[in-house]
Amino acid sequence: MKHYGKSQILKTLLNQDGIRGGKMILRISAYNQLRVLSFHLIGTIFMLVALYLLKFNIDFVVVFGGMYVLLTLPLLYLHIEYYIANRKQVITIEDDEFTISTQNGYTHKFKFTELSNVILYKSASLDKGGIQITPIESYHYARIITKSERQIIITCLMSPKLEEVVNELKGVQKKRKKRLFCTLLWK
Repeated sequence: MKHYGKSQILKTLLNQDGIRGGKMILRISAYNQLRVLSFHLIGTIFMLVALYLLKFNIDFVVVFGGMYVLLTLPLLYLHIEYYIANRKQVITIEDDEFTISTQNGYTHKFKFTELSNVILYKSASLDKGGIQITPIESYHYARIITKSERQIIITCLMSPKLEEVVNELKGVQKKRKKRLFCTLLWK
């Protein structure tokens, strides 16, 4: 059996999150989607186990089912909204440059000096020491605004660690807006 050192494990983890040779590459992946959905999936398992232990009593099934629907519908909305916003995009961040590429061949490069500001929309529960209560709190995004008023959206489906992505944009003014429900419609 082969043993890996801490640095080799760290390199593997960084490559999994899209950092390659000084470049940060962001795209929607199954891994990122599972990471964002993990809180809801674990909650679903706990709910099913609780219902099993309660012998699927109809009263508990109705209560748990109602809560499940109330928690799942907003989550599905955000997941679909984020997926549509970033599908077929690859965003590369390196040195002082930001590149957006789409599947149909469109590529646009921005220098960091062309960026006006970055707004990170994120629940307070995702901060260190925060306690996540609902699955929608896993969803967050960054809105990058250029000096020409163009807006670029990077969602947690591209990178669950958006705060690190925002910090890579050196010299760009950063803002933070705390929201429970981080829809792309509300600025």
